[in-house]
Amino acid sequence: MYKEALLRLSPENTNELLIKARLSAEVDAAGHVRMVGSGRKTLDTQQIRDRFQSLGIHTDWRRFEQIAKVRNDIEHYYADVTHESILGVIASAFLIIRGFCVEELEEEPRELLGQATWDTMLQAADVYAAERAECDASLGSVEWASDILRSAIADYSCDSCGSNLLRIEGAEAVSATLECRSCGAVIEAENFIPSALALAFEWDTYAALKDGGDGPLAECPFCFKETYLLEEGRCLYCGHEAEHECTRCGCTIPPSELTSSPLCGYCDHIMAKDD
Repeated sequence: MYKEALLRLSPENTNELLIKARLSAEVDAAGHVRMVGSGRKTLDTQQIRDRFQSLGIHTDWRRFEQIAKVRNDIEHYYADVTHESILGVIASAFLIIRGFCVEELEEEPRELLGQATWDTMLQAADVYAAERAECDASLGSVEWASDILRSAIADYSCDSCGSNLLRIEGAEAVSATLECRSCGAVIEAENFIPSALALAFEWDTYAALKDGGDGPLAECPFCFKETYLLEEGRCLYCGHEAEHECTRCGCTIPPSELTSSPLCGYCDHIMAKDD
């Protein structure tokens, strides 16, 4: 479906330019240089993401990653994948397909997939929605550090079976636990909060590092977890708010040196030598 969108945007006589993994330059009959698709290999997932970003094509990559994870579990650890996990995959696929078909392909998904397939997906989505409603209700009982964290937890999936039907127990985020409705696994906050944030910001982190910049998350100087959200200037696990200006030299402390706060890395090094 994603490749179909790129195929439709590929200029004529360019050998399906936008879906090919390799591009090459050629000179046309008029003497103009143009890019064309090269070889038979098409884009992998990361290349599709990059191309979507450059072309302004939108889809729900977070849900896509959840589907990919369960798909990999089925391939490598089939015994751990449950019926509820598969329902979650179908329901997520239903939402992705519907949104992408309507908004990007400008097609009716029922017509594109066929009535029988669409009816099956609708039925699975209805069953999943009932379970999901209960999990969402428990999500609202916890006092989360921010809406960003709440959203990340809502999209988090069980590491054991891939299901995102997770019931939350506890009133405070740092002491809360997640219980998987599918396989019964229990996950502590010290594990699921960093993991959920890492997944939520996976693409932003990749894009930032690719461009040589800083990712959205940093290591917290208080709890030492990768849960310090630079955008909000605080740790979403323990709530610590670090000093972002060095108290010795007045320079802005880079994200990679926050563990030295309230000093920058250089000043912390100098002070340590003086001691």
